[in-house]
Amino acid sequence: MENKNSNKPKPTKVSESKEKHLENFIELYSRLNVPIYSNDVLKSNLFKNYFEKLVNYKDFSGALSNIRNTLHHNFTKADQSQIVREIKQCYKKEKLVLVLGAGVSMNYGLPSWDILLQKLMVTTLEKEKNASGLLSKLFSKIFNPSPLIAGRYLQKYFETNNNSFEEAVRKVLYEEIIRTIPSPLIDEIVRLCIAPGKSPNLNSIITYNFDDILEQSIANSKLDLPFKPVYGKGVDVETGELPIYHVHGFLPENSKLTDSHQITFGENIYHQQYTDTYSWNNIVQINKFRENNCLFIGTSLTDPNTRRLLDISNQQRTATKGSHFIFKLRYKSEDVKKALEMLLNQNKDLLIEKSNTKLQLDETVKALIEIIESFEENDLKSFGIKTIWINNFSDIPDILKQVRKT
Repeated sequence: MENKNSNKPKPTKVSESKEKHLENFIELYSRLNVPIYSNDVLKSNLFKNYFEKLVNYKDFSGALSNIRNTLHHNFTKADQSQIVREIKQCYKKEKLVLVLGAGVSMNYGLPSWDILLQKLMVTTLEKEKNASGLLSKLFSKIFNPSPLIAGRYLQKYFETNNNSFEEAVRKVLYEEIIRTIPSPLIDEIVRLCIAPGKSPNLNSIITYNFDDILEQSIANSKLDLPFKPVYGKGVDVETGELPIYHVHGFLPENSKLTDSHQITFGENIYHQQYTDTYSWNNIVQINKFRENNCLFIGTSLTDPNTRRLLDISNQQRTATKGSHFIFKLRYKSEDVKKALEMLLNQNKDLLIEKSNTKLQLDETVKALIEIIESFEENDLKSFGIKTIWINNFSDIPDILKQVRKT
């Protein structure tokens, strides 16, 4: 009978040609064009090491089995129902902070980051007005510029032409908004806020969004809910007001914009925030990450500055403070399978490998999803964040309803 350690894949020495073969295989495999797919994770040494430990590389089914056994041995998945109970306790103790990303507002017709960049790019191509829309889309699709670098260029363009960059962004941000669209998610967030002074209640809200969707939703509700948007230095929150911290800037649709409404869009502003640990927005995040329990909604947590601030606060945080939490959408097997089929059909060498290794698509897709979800969950765990996996974004309001019910 085998001992417990015999289940672990034993490392085997690979030849130089096989080493190169593995490098090429992993490089190609990591180019799956699946939404929010993390290429860096698949290119990591850890992923590579799994393949190097295979006893027989030609036996692909055995390879997948070994990888999955290793994942199950090294990584543990959290109990989802237990996590919801923990969030509920944080809410009752009034230690819960909602941290909101772009996914919260998209339902209202606000542009995605890519569309926002494309529409702003149109305004810089004034000499070719008839073709500017198409050119901006082609530019983004073909060259896929870094959002921060593109933002820096756009910000410089507007400054050079004596135009307000924030005004230009606001115009694009709200031009197709439909505020009358129902949003169960925003409705549940508003209900979680209750009224300051009553119990239980949220500690505060941090949002990375520029828009005023949440503020207008609270104002239009029939709840007695005083709140205060905080978007710069010198904004005081009165007792009884719920603070909504716009740590990347705030562009209300109808209010006059001032210097305080500067947004974190271009690389230069981002660098200022990154290097100035004591800026108001960094201090807010560090304090909330250190002293409270945050629930991240609609954000993938890939922003380097946010991860850095989580690291700083996590080092100062005691175990008695409990965990943070995040909603993450599960990878859909049909999306991964479609991307994998396209990848194989577009690469002759990989098609040959598919035949040689007797690769089974369904089996491979299942293993890849297990790998990426395990990596992402344990990456977040290193920041003290527990993951709540959801099948659809529509699952979130139901979970929030469970949290607020006593």
